[in-house]
This record gives sequence, C-alpha cells and structure tokens, in this order.
Amino acid sequence: MQKENYNSTIYALSSAEGKAGISVIRVSGNKASEVIKKLGGTTSYPRIAKIIKLIDPDNGEIVDKAISIWFPGPNSFTGEDTVELFVHGGRAVIDKIFDILARFNGLSFAEPGEFTKRSFMNGKLDLTSVEGLADLINADTELQRKQAFSQMEGSLFKLYDNWRTMLIKSLSYIEANIDFIEEDLPKNLLEKEMLSVGIILDQINRHLADGKKGERLRDGYRVVLAGAPNTGKSSLLNLLSNRDVAIVSSEPGTTRDIIDVYLDINGCPIIISDTAGIRDSDSNIEQQGIDRAKARIAESDLILWLKDSSLKENIAYPYSSDKNIIEVSTKSDISIIEREGLCISVKDNSGIEELIDLIGINALNGCATEGSFITRGRHRDSLIKISNSLTNVIHKDLGSIEIIAEELRSACNALGKITGRVDVEDLLDVIFSDFCIGK
Repeated sequence: MQKENYNSTIYALSSAEGKAGISVIRVSGNKASEVIKKLGGTTSYPRIAKIIKLIDPDNGEIVDKAISIWFPGPNSFTGEDTVELFVHGGRAVIDKIFDILARFNGLSFAEPGEFTKRSFMNGKLDLTSVEGLADLINADTELQRKQAFSQMEGSLFKLYDNWRTMLIKSLSYIEANIDFIEEDLPKNLLEKEMLSVGIILDQINRHLADGKKGERLRDGYRVVLAGAPNTGKSSLLNLLSNRDVAIVSSEPGTTRDIIDVYLDINGCPIIISDTAGIRDSDSNIEQQGIDRAKARIAESDLILWLKDSSLKENIAYPYSSDKNIIEVSTKSDISIIEREGLCISVKDNSGIEELIDLIGINALNGCATEGSFITRGRHRDSLIKISNSLTNVIHKDLGSIEIIAEELRSACNALGKITGRVDVEDLLDVIFSDFCIGK
C-alpha cells in the first residue's frame, strides 16, 4: 500500500479517561521530536524509558515528573515519529499538558481512531487487524480476547491474502493466454488453473459454512427467557444477574419491555433477555410487548421455554423453529407434580447450576473457540460475492476466457477490500469510528 503523508501532528490521551495513578499521552507526527525536546525530553535514546521533568516551554515551569519514550518512525505504532508520555493521571495534570500541546503550531487533537488509521495508512496494520484491535479493546470474556488477539495478529489477513495471491496467479496465467493466444503455451494451462480455482472455492465455501460462530462470539450468544405470564422469567433473570433488574409481580403482563443482562459463562459472552409473557391479550400495550418478545425469539440462539411446574397444564412452545429450545419447569419448590426434564427453583436454587451448565455448553457449541472465523458481516458479504464469482468461473465454458478473467479480477478485488489492499475509502470512517480517542 502506498504511504500517505500527513502534515499535522496529533495528540491525545491513550489510556482510559478518569483519575489514575498513571496516564499515557501519545503524540504522533513529524513534529513529535520538536515536542519532546521542548517539553524537556530527548530523542537520543529510541525506545528507552527516560525520566524527565516535563516543563512548560513558555515559562520553564515544571508541570510534572514523567517518563517519556521516543519511537522514531517507521518503527512505531503509527509508522510516524511518536512520543509517549507517562504522566500522573490527575485531571489537572492532563489538562495542563493538553493546554501546552495545543499551543504548538501544527498540532491538533486526535479524532477517534486516528492513531490506528495512520497505522493502517502507513502499512503497519491491515483492516482485519485493525478490526481485531478494536475487538480486543472491547473484549469482555476470555474467548473474545483470544479471537480478537488472533485476528489482530493477522490470522484472517494471512488466510485471505493467501487466497488472493493464488487467485492473482491464476488470473495472470489466464490473461497471458488471452494476450499470447498464438504463443506456444501449455495445452493444459486453463484446466490446471480451473483446478486451482476450484480448490480455493471449496476452502472459501467451508469458511462461510461456519455457523456464524465468530460473529456470535464477537457480538454475544443470545438466550431468551420465554413462556406464558408468571412462569418466573423475571425472577430467573434477577437470580442469574445477581441483582434486581426486572420487576417481579404476581400480576400477569408486568414485563413489557425486553430487559437484557450480560453474563460470562465458560468464556462466552451471553446476552440473556427477559421477555413479555406469551398469551392472547386485549391490551394494546401488552400486545406490543408480546410482539417484541416474538421478534427477540426469532433472533435468539437459545430459547429457554419456562413452564410453571405448580400448574397442571402449561402451554407448549407455540412456534415452529429450528432453534435450540430447552424446556425448563420453574417453581419446583412448590410443585406437587413430579416433572420430567430440567426443574428449577429461584427460591432454593435447585437446578440453577445445571441450567447454567446447559447454557454454557450450548454457547460453547455456538461460538468460535479455535481457528480463524469470520467476525463481521462485511467479511461475509464480500466472501459470498467471491464465492459466486468463482462458481461462475468453474461453470463457464473455457471459450469464454475473457469473462473468466473478469470474474477472477472481481474476486481478487473483493478479497483486497476485506484486508484493505485495494481502495476502501468508503469503509474507513465506519471502521475507525468504533475506536475511542487516543487509539
């Protein structure tokens, strides 16, 4: 990728907002060396932590005792000259240093994700690695961390770029056949390249047939508590979340808005949703809640269908579905009828551990645990287009060689858009806006 020149030098807080023992301020750009020298530091010792008295260059006042690290480009995160200042993390200290930096000509406060954008534009990261970095920052569970770190380190880039390299090779041979049709080229050249394209197509189709496990791990495994009114959905949600997040009442129809709780089970991010009780209702407001419940059920990965075990009869799950459904009998502490299957009580906690284990097992089966998985819809959309193009190549008459070349070129460009090897300007603002300021 061609490097892009930036005239401005940017700065921002790279550590978390708020009071802290230590905060990190990053400065990146062609004026970074001037900045550190005027603040009392040095550029004589690259990548070595130096204790400095950080001064206000306008009056010589010592503002803080800090640690500075100088990273000359291109051997820095952004690929530019960069200095990182480790300062005391009080608000007044940060504000004073920002005030000093704002006085430098050519310095500007960084936009969200601008440091990472410069890293991408300078060829330090590809787009999938950028997205992996964003996911690593936002990871809440161990499995999310592992997937994000693997992607940041280039697992998806290596896979996609290898496919692109192989397709470019096939494309070059086919274009040679077009350009030098009268030359003495191997007779089986086209058949050989079609075989190579078929192998790549098979690999891409298997990659697509992943059950969306990578996206599910990134976004969360959705579990819905569903059932008739007063089957204990809200009580169970409160127990699982270990706090009162839902109103519990004996009056049917209390729950109308969907309430989500986020849990970490076996390293999987679980989103458990309490929904309105399913029944026929004359209340317009309650019916809206029921409609929302049905919509959430349709989006779910696992449905816990709750039944009141103290009642002789319960409504069965009323919808046709290919989703995972676990029937759970609640209020087992007051039931006089022996029930089959999983029985729980939020009063004495019986069956709760077994229920959590079942949720965890289903989540592990539904989320990525090892390997390189698709993590974003934009990857999947591009890969589907690539699969269609390569399928067209495989099924084209070899006499339509120009069309074959065009389909291969389209596939190569689509792979390049995933990693950022070809023009993706329209994607950049969307991707980098996910970052906080300072990254």
